[in-house]
Amino acid sequence: MAEVPEHLLQRSRDRRVALGLATADGDSAPAAPAAGSPVAPAGAAPAVAPAMPIQGAPAMPIEVAPPPPPRARPGPARVPAWVIPALAALPLWGFLYLGIFGERGAEGEPVVSGAQVYSQNCASCHGANGQGGVGPPLEGGGSVETFPDEAAHIEWVKKGSQPVAGQPYGATGKIATGGMPGFEGSLSEEEIQAVVTYEREQL
Repeated sequence: MAEVPEHLLQRSRDRRVALGLATADGDSAPAAPAAGSPVAPAGAAPAVAPAMPIQGAPAMPIEVAPPPPPRARPGPARVPAWVIPALAALPLWGFLYLGIFGERGAEGEPVVSGAQVYSQNCASCHGANGQGGVGPPLEGGGSVETFPDEAAHIEWVKKGSQPVAGQPYGATGKIATGGMPGFEGSLSEEEIQAVVTYEREQL
């Protein structure tokens, strides 16, 4: 058997060390793992294969949250309970307001309505619109024609026709029958002035 030269043996040993097949002192190296196989790091716990599902086992149900309920449409707003009595009291409040803060005369008294005084005291004889009836007509300037002087007209309303019954009165010379009542005791000065103005200017 031919002897292998020393330099070839040394080259072979260097080659095995380079390839990791041997160590420098000549011991064989541990076999390298096959290519593609995973290498576990030192000190790591052995890998545990995942558990495979058992054939035929029932699947676990998946809970699904129910959809939220639909939002109710807002209904008509309820009227507060205090609104009804407040609305009912409005007419009374308006009446009191006008009575307290309404139009007033120079001395603070409410302004007298001549139309109201006429309606309550004169319309029954002279007609609602001054067209006449038991008493002579006053519409169309009849009272001004009879009493051109306003002071005489006021005196006639105060005293009535009884003091001059059977005698002519006013500018027309009509004879007084005595049926005209005097209102001096039942109407105030302001009311008599108001009704005379109404008869002279609005009838």
